[in-house]
Parts: sequence; C-alpha cells; structure tokens
Amino acid sequence: MSAVGLALLGFFSFTLMDLSIKWLLHSYSLLQVTFFNCLFGLFGLLIWTYPNFELLKTRHPRIHILRAVLVLIADLLAFYSYGELPLAEAYTLILTMPLFTALFAFLLRQERTKPRALLFTLLGFIGVYITLNPSFGNLKLALLTALGCAIIEATSFLLIARYREQETPQSFAVYSLSLVVLVTGIYTLFHYQVMSLSALSISLGGGFCYALAMALVVSAFHRGSPTAVSSMQYTQLLWGMLLSFLIWHELPSWHALWGGLLVTLAGLGLLYTQRSNTKKIKQQPLPDA
Repeated sequence: MSAVGLALLGFFSFTLMDLSIKWLLHSYSLLQVTFFNCLFGLFGLLIWTYPNFELLKTRHPRIHILRAVLVLIADLLAFYSYGELPLAEAYTLILTMPLFTALFAFLLRQERTKPRALLFTLLGFIGVYITLNPSFGNLKLALLTALGCAIIEATSFLLIARYREQETPQSFAVYSLSLVVLVTGIYTLFHYQVMSLSALSISLGGGFCYALAMALVVSAFHRGSPTAVSSMQYTQLLWGMLLSFLIWHELPSWHALWGGLLVTLAGLGLLYTQRSNTKKIKQQPLPDA
C-alpha cells in the first residue's frame, strides 16, 4: 500500500481513538484515561512487532527518548483539548501539524519548498488566527493546547523522517508509548478511579485503534514525503465533525469552521505542490554514462 493510503487509514484510526478519549474524559481524569489508552495501545504495538523483537534494537536511544517525551506532551495537550472543546474545533488547530511540518522541513532543509508552498503555509496560519478568535474573553486555553500539540507532533514526525533509514517504525512506535505508559501509570497508581466494564472496553478499543493508527502513520512517514503524509491528517476534520455530531450533537463555532476551511485548503495546497515536486524529480533524465 502507498504511503498516502497508509496515512488515510492511520488518521481514521486516530479519530476513533480520539472519540474514545473524549467519551471517557466525561467521567475519569486525564492522566488515568491516557494511561489505559496507551497501555492497551502498547499491547497492540507489541502484537504488531511479535515475533520480530529484534526490530526494537536501536542505535539512537537518545532520539527515542526525545521523541517519547514529545509524544507524552503532545498526547496530554491533545486529550485535554478533546475534553474541553467540540472535537472539530480541537481538530482544526491540531490539523495545523502539516503546516508546521512543511515549515520546519523547509527551515531544516529536509525538503525543497517553493514560494507557493510558503504562501499556502501563510494561508493556513491565517486560518489558525481566525479559529483562535483572540478577541477579549474568547481565547480558550484548550485552543492553545491543541495548537501546541500540532507544533510538537510536527517536530516528532520530522525526527522519524530524519532517522527513517536507521531506525524501524516499530522502535519509534513502541518506545514512545512506553514512556507515556510509565509516567501516567505512576500517577494512576496513586489516584486510581474505579472504571466500569464498559469504560474499560471503550479504553481497550481506543487503545488498539491507537496502536493501529501509530503503526500505519509511522510506516507512512517511513515510506513517503513528510509533507504528503501529514496532509492526509485533514481527513480527520471531516470524520471528527461527523462522528462527534452523531454521538454528542456537537457543532463547531462559525469562526472555527471558516478557520478550518482555510487550514484544510492550505494543507491540500501543500500536498499538491509536494506531488508536483515529486513528479519533476522522477521525470528528470538520467545522466549519460
């Protein structure tokens, strides 16, 4: 399967996981919900790795520790925003991750970026401003945490792209979740709230969706362009808006809808420019022997 196809399935699985998180946050603490979600997700990743555990061998343990810290912070910021905002509003800002990915890839010279790609990035950030709606009394902390999650996720995925020739997708996925489970597990050990069987079942399903999503998306970043793969995350906005409306009758605000539209158009524009670059590289004639 192509990198884009893997990314599409992966980000849909992320949406299902996010719905389970939002559901559980109505009754349980953020850190406990995160612990069980990531614990079950880690089990799923180990099943994905079995029996080839040699895939977890690494030559860059510091890189895995750094990415694990980034994943821990990004998860907590994202999950907090899910509990405080309509899912579509949180997604609008989290979906700026491809914009930050393109910007950081350009600044770090991981990809060549054309002027029109930078214009699309600027358009996306205008959408961010509209979504934040920073007039007096309207700027919410949860909006800022969602935006912070996008910045950290972009940095995290660029680490994968930078070391994809030296480290396996399994090692990136397993080590990042292991730290999240360890840190949130220590908190849960001393502040555990008894969970019902249905809540545990929802957490189990969400955790396995998390494992599937991470396996698919990390594999996609291993195979394809960071900009092209991350742009597939925009499909989450459609799924999140539809499913959260069906479950909780949630609707985002008008400024979030307009901002989300600009962010989505910017992301699709970045995808188009990236594909154009890829085609031109493929069409270049080989030098004469």
